[in-house]
Amino acid sequence: MPVARSGRPKAAVIPDAGEIKYLVLTDRAAPYLLARVRWPDVAQAITVGSPDWLDDPGLFDLPYHPGAVQVSFAQAASVAAGWGRQLSAEVAGGVPSFIRRMPANWSDLSPVERRAYGLESVGRRRVSPRRLRRLRSSQANIDAFVPAAAPASRQAAAFAGGGPRPDVDGLTANGRSQAAGLTSGLGSVATERRLEVRVPVDGRVHLRWGRATISAGLVDLSERGFQCVLPEAPPVLAPGAPLDGPFVLEAEVTTSRICLGVGGRIRWNRSIRAGTHFGVVFGKLADAETEGVQRFLVAASSKRGSR
Repeated sequence: MPVARSGRPKAAVIPDAGEIKYLVLTDRAAPYLLARVRWPDVAQAITVGSPDWLDDPGLFDLPYHPGAVQVSFAQAASVAAGWGRQLSAEVAGGVPSFIRRMPANWSDLSPVERRAYGLESVGRRRVSPRRLRRLRSSQANIDAFVPAAAPASRQAAAFAGGGPRPDVDGLTANGRSQAAGLTSGLGSVATERRLEVRVPVDGRVHLRWGRATISAGLVDLSERGFQCVLPEAPPVLAPGAPLDGPFVLEAEVTTSRICLGVGGRIRWNRSIRAGTHFGVVFGKLADAETEGVQRFLVAASSKRGSR
């Protein structure tokens, strides 16, 4: 039975200082453009197809674009790392400039603009229904595997977005039972049945907490939420606590990353010897974001199975 390994990030909370804004544009939640903007002197961007910084005055319009997602420096660094670029707090100097039509229209880039940014291939195929059915079938088999000798753990199991649930096994990310001491902190919250596929994912999640970014080990993910682990969770990450978002999730064995521009809340938490596990439920995802999560799950699942 595959279980996710629980990472233990050394630096869990990263302050977000500085005046520069970092923004991403996404295609089905997958980032394809990362910009840093500070009026009136900084307007630079890299993309999935061109990881070299480009000066572009049209980027001054990007913070006002409804599809742009503002991220922290740590989240932006994760996106850049997926493209093989190490993000520095220092602004690059002497980079080429792009002279474009004005005003910029980030919803409908011209062929010239797409070529300048190396974005000709952006706009990938949708998730194959066959691959998605195969993923759901395999994960349904995993969730159906409940050891007969562990009825107590079935009563105590909890997962991101679902809370305590009496009909699944209580295995943690390291394979131990969660039979005792689960703290939901919500008291009167009714037990929910988790309908979404739950996929073990080795990776990290970068979530916002005020002006800081919390980087945690990703344990599992569904279309509704995720479970993650920290060596020690800040007190603010208590059950019921709201999170503003966005969420940036990365898979360890692939270059897959998604950026979900929604908020969420802490659903439950529990401290064990390996760290503090907590579950996060997303706010309402747009259809494109849901498809992005599906693509991420398919990629993460296929890579895990091939190792």
